[in-house]
Amino acid sequence: MVAPTIVKDVLNPALYNNDDVEVQFYQQRKEWPWTRGGVHALSWVFFAGGLVLIFGLLNLRDVLLDRRRLGYTLANNNKHRALSSQRSLFDRMSLHFRAFCYLRSSLTSLATTSLGLGILILAGFLYPLLYVFSQHPYYEREPRFGPPPLGGRSGMIALAMTPFILLLGMKANLISMVTGMGHEKLNVLHRWLGFVCGFFSLVHSVPYIVEPLKSGGWGKLTEVFHSHITYWNGVGALVCMFWLTFGSLNFIRAWCYEAFVHLHIILGVGYVGLMFWHCANVLTSWHYLYATCVIWVSHLAYRFIWRTNWFGPRFFSGDQAHFTPLTNDGVKITVPTRMRWQAGQHIFIRMPGISLLDNHPFTVASIMSNDTKDCEYNDLVLVFKPHKGFTRRVFDISRTRPDVSYRAYLDGPYGGLSRKLEAFETVLMVAGGSGITPIVAHLQHLASKIHRGEALTRDIRIIWTVKRFESLEWFKDEISAAARSLPRNMLLCQYYVTEETAIELPKGPVSATREWPQSPITPTFHQPPPALLRPPGTCKAEEEFQLRIMEKDVGSSSDEELHEFPFPAVRPVTPVPPMGDEVLLEFGRPPLRDGLPPWSETFGRRTCIYVCGPQSMKVDVANAVADMQSDIWACEKREEIYLHSETFGW
Repeated sequence: MVAPTIVKDVLNPALYNNDDVEVQFYQQRKEWPWTRGGVHALSWVFFAGGLVLIFGLLNLRDVLLDRRRLGYTLANNNKHRALSSQRSLFDRMSLHFRAFCYLRSSLTSLATTSLGLGILILAGFLYPLLYVFSQHPYYEREPRFGPPPLGGRSGMIALAMTPFILLLGMKANLISMVTGMGHEKLNVLHRWLGFVCGFFSLVHSVPYIVEPLKSGGWGKLTEVFHSHITYWNGVGALVCMFWLTFGSLNFIRAWCYEAFVHLHIILGVGYVGLMFWHCANVLTSWHYLYATCVIWVSHLAYRFIWRTNWFGPRFFSGDQAHFTPLTNDGVKITVPTRMRWQAGQHIFIRMPGISLLDNHPFTVASIMSNDTKDCEYNDLVLVFKPHKGFTRRVFDISRTRPDVSYRAYLDGPYGGLSRKLEAFETVLMVAGGSGITPIVAHLQHLASKIHRGEALTRDIRIIWTVKRFESLEWFKDEISAAARSLPRNMLLCQYYVTEETAIELPKGPVSATREWPQSPITPTFHQPPPALLRPPGTCKAEEEFQLRIMEKDVGSSSDEELHEFPFPAVRPVTPVPPMGDEVLLEFGRPPLRDGLPPWSETFGRRTCIYVCGPQSMKVDVANAVADMQSDIWACEKREEIYLHSETFGW
């Protein structure tokens, strides 16, 4: 009988006695000895890498199909022929997939996540959960024989998640390039994967507490923790992880966003530093920490050197930002710059003269001129409503010192659509409030493409919901200019006003100048509420009360206000601003959930529905688009209804 070979360092030499022959013999006879712990980390790498590959191939398929359709149609002199009338198995599966994955819950806590994204998050949690807990044993026969296998498996998987968490949170990253998903969407996965990593970090820690408690009680636990610093730097890393995850909750981010951002960076650096100390280069632990550092440093260098406009007329001079006050508390920032961007992208702007550390994201509301050369300037336009902090200070300056310009450093652009809007026959864009910003840029881009004969789009529709008439002034000129450049009735806009006193409009759904056309579409949305007429003998107080009741119906008052003020004063009636013939005006909130599916009967062969607004609006549109998928089966003339839900306020 041949004696087993004696090998040194079968365990972590800082915590265990590798000279113990019995320990060496035990580890060599195990199916999964401690020295093979690096395989646990690789299991997560292959799982996550496989998901990225799958979504990358799906994105590549859509991009190539859009390019092929555009090229085929343009090569046939824009005759708008279909490539094929046969639906492939993949097309049929895509319909079921979208009908299922587009669904969203109306619960506020779940509204940010679609059903498809929720399943992806659940899979990212269940796979490591099953991997860690389905294998046995959880503990070694004796503590001296090695660390608890449960702690080893969970610890290595949590460590392997670290570079993926950072990658998902970066503004410019490889996952966005492969999958076509902007960083603002991947940020949801960044936060959830952080929670999953925190959970498995806790699972890694618990066995190291339970094991000494079982073998010797609190005295043994105290002795173990006082025996080596490894336990304490592990506790420090766990504390950093706790604040990194729970400090990212939505209510904390909304309460103190600037403080959250700076604290998040500091704690992230602290976590990685403590993990270097805690892991002490055992097994493959430092490989993932090195990867994390490489991702972080390369990302910062890329943004600093290639994505930020440091080099203006003078070194580190940036560009000059000019403020313009808009109606309804709006603010427009105009920055003449040589930066290049595409419709729907956003940038991060930093103005040291207003706030040295703040770096805020804004969607670009303008497009570049078609004949612009690389060295020429374009006006980059940002429009927003202030909240607090940086945006509130910009708002105050725009009102008190509108002629003053500030040095601005632009970081970007980022995000945008991976697919081409001009490859869709019908484009429906739904906006709420300042969510109109990317839609205006897309509209200008589409109008330019259609004018040059480089688009398949034949039908453009916009639904915009605002609180006050004044908000309609923000982009009135841009939308009217786009409408004038397009064939008649190609662009149709439907505006909903929720907090204005309803006024008498001409009979039927009409714009300020003409009736809504019956061709090429017949909208199924509800009619504007009838104007309240004062019958003979009605007192003024009662009329005001009726007006307030109607305001409640269109979403501007609450039941408590009606009970508290039985005869409330009504705000002055705001006159309807002049609008173009492409505009339909209604009061109240659009019935998106119930109104969009019947409207889809007039969509073209391939339709893109683009929504940017509050969560409730995105939930209604997403559920409506999910319902539309089944209608495609009943109509051979339609192939696809694609949803793009733009994220703002992340």
